[in-house]
Amino acid sequence: MDSAKVVLLTYAAALWRRRWQGAIVAWLFCLVGWGFVMQLPNIYQATARIYVDTDSMLRPLMRGIAVDSNILNEVDLMQRTLLSRPNLIRVLHLSDLDLGAKTPADTEDLLTDLQRRIVVTSEGRNLFTLAYSGPNVVTAKKVVQSLLTVFVESNLGNSRKDMVSARNFIDEQLHDYERQLDAADKRMSEFKAKNIGFLPGDNNFATKLDNANADLAKTQAELQEDRTKRDELNKQLAGIPKTIETTTAGPDLGGGPPIGDDSSSGLADANARVADLERQIKTLLDTFTPQYPDVVRLQKRLDQAKQDAKDAQAKADKAAADAAKDGGNDAANDPRALHNTAPNPTYEALTLQVVALQTTIASLEAREQRNQAEVEKWRKLAVSVPEVAAQMAKLNRDYDVIHKAYEELLNRREAAKIGNDLETQTQTVQFRIIDPPDAPTQPIGPKRLLFLSMVLVAGVSAGGAFAFLLAQMDDSIATMRQLKDLVTWPVLGAVSAVTLPFDRRRRRVTAIAFAVSCVVLVTVYVGLVSAEVFLQLRA
Repeated sequence: MDSAKVVLLTYAAALWRRRWQGAIVAWLFCLVGWGFVMQLPNIYQATARIYVDTDSMLRPLMRGIAVDSNILNEVDLMQRTLLSRPNLIRVLHLSDLDLGAKTPADTEDLLTDLQRRIVVTSEGRNLFTLAYSGPNVVTAKKVVQSLLTVFVESNLGNSRKDMVSARNFIDEQLHDYERQLDAADKRMSEFKAKNIGFLPGDNNFATKLDNANADLAKTQAELQEDRTKRDELNKQLAGIPKTIETTTAGPDLGGGPPIGDDSSSGLADANARVADLERQIKTLLDTFTPQYPDVVRLQKRLDQAKQDAKDAQAKADKAAADAAKDGGNDAANDPRALHNTAPNPTYEALTLQVVALQTTIASLEAREQRNQAEVEKWRKLAVSVPEVAAQMAKLNRDYDVIHKAYEELLNRREAAKIGNDLETQTQTVQFRIIDPPDAPTQPIGPKRLLFLSMVLVAGVSAGGAFAFLLAQMDDSIATMRQLKDLVTWPVLGAVSAVTLPFDRRRRRVTAIAFAVSCVVLVTVYVGLVSAEVFLQLRA
């Protein structure tokens, strides 16, 4: 704590010894700063407020039908581009600021200064404030009035010009897409005519190949079924004799009918009826499904005929056995009995069925060969169907893209037409000046009171800093402590300065003079502040 106090006292003594240098710097800084602040010209600000009314009754009614020009975005864009170079040049001409420009360099300086002084702010969704700060009240009002004119007039024709340009562009695009659609239609028709059998549909080669395969499979199934029936009948024929022996009575026995004739005839009729019904069912199945009513009816009759054939077979077998057992012995013992050999009706009936099946099988085999030839024929042609389908899909895709763009352009053209009529025949945007351009007589700047105070603080700080810098640059030894820190030898003592009465009077006079200089500096500051306050109150 003592060491810090000693250091502070040492610095204070060093600053006090160089107080006059600091005071001179403070005086010079304050005088120059105050002179600069007092000669700053007054700044006057002119402002105006404008309201952009975009709430039109027709706009919500026409939304989705006409092109919406988005007035708010246009106004926002216009606010951002209001300070563009063309607009600033118009403001220079309208406010007569360009009269003082003699050279292009002067015009550039005026444009830069004008852009710096203009401020455009938004106070809501569509309420804007235009402000200009300048040294002349009349000029400030002219500039703000010019800004209002540019703000209003620049919006009137832009949207209409944009819509006309958009309609012209859409018309050109429509003509181009019409040509593309005609070319696409021509390509599609030529491609379809060239590849009529390869195109997707019910009559293309792939479909015909599927139908041919289905016919081949159906024929092979029928052929396999008939071959199975034929083999089964052949097995049955192998166990049935071709002929049967009949015994008839002699002349004295009355000449009765041969044994077994009625049962054999019934069995042959039953087998013939079964074969006939099977042929009829096969004929119908070539055209209809098994669920077709006629097929179902014939199938029931076939089942009944098979049952009748089975019953007739059993009856014939029983009759033959009875005849062999009862009449055979008697006829054999009768010397007048006649023994004859006759064809077996069962064998003949089955033989007829086998012959009919053989005929049907031959017909099916011929049909199978034709179906296989058809399959091979359509298979060779159907190889190219996927490639042609891919090309057709590509043509359709290109056509759909062009047609969709064409339809969209047609809708956009109608929307642009309605939007253009809406812009030209109705007033969609209204500009209302809430506050006309006005500039108060009281200047808004510069803030001299603040600047004067800042110059005083800065001058005093500069003087103190200059004195401190001189103290830091001084390498003389002022205290025993500095000497002890500097040398390694022990310090035995110090000789105190002898102050004479003359020296004490001179120090007092010097201190009083320094205090007077400080008071005068503050007095000058107070005088300048008072004068500025008086001038502001008088204005």
